[in-house]
Amino acid sequence: MINTTYPNGQVLTSTALTQQQMNVLLQSLTCGMLGLPLPAANTPAGYAAVRTDWPVEGQPFVTTPQQDGCFLACVTEETPYNKVRNRTFTGTGPIVEQWTYTRGWRISWTLYGPNCVDRARQIWSAVTFMDYFADALSTNNLFVVTDPSEPTYMPESFNAEWWPRADFAVSMYENVTETISDGEVTSVEVKIYNADVSTIGPAADVTISA
Repeated sequence: MINTTYPNGQVLTSTALTQQQMNVLLQSLTCGMLGLPLPAANTPAGYAAVRTDWPVEGQPFVTTPQQDGCFLACVTEETPYNKVRNRTFTGTGPIVEQWTYTRGWRISWTLYGPNCVDRARQIWSAVTFMDYFADALSTNNLFVVTDPSEPTYMPESFNAEWWPRADFAVSMYENVTETISDGEVTSVEVKIYNADVSTIGPAADVTISA
């Protein structure tokens, strides 16, 4: 949950995932899809095998064409659905305003090494057909757009050599819920004026408390 306090005192609470949260989630799931140790402080092999794009200090590349490596990128994607917001109001005291909408993500994997094609197939099969990973994504309000294209084998020219490479990508929808508490009326000020416009100020000023 992300909380944002506005100048008028309203607080916006949003379930939208941050870029870092997406990276952590998909890196861990990708390691699982490839049968690798999950990334943790005591299992650096997971981080070395599945690396997230655009880290602050750069990302080391694979050192030889014979080294298997996977690079993961999670970016938001424009969709027709993220322009549609459904709004409801709830509550009998403080009024809670709730917005729900669908957000788009594009998840891309670039794999290198002699096993890149088979490893890309593993990711494709896991993310497309396996309930375990679908359930893990749905727990985080993420849902894969069905029928993604198969991985593509496209060797890359690097240092005057052809390095084996395979690419795979899927689109995902994220169900986002945002709420704003509009507060509760605690008092109302009522001012009564005379019809005589020459009279300055209200004839009565009453504050009614809830």
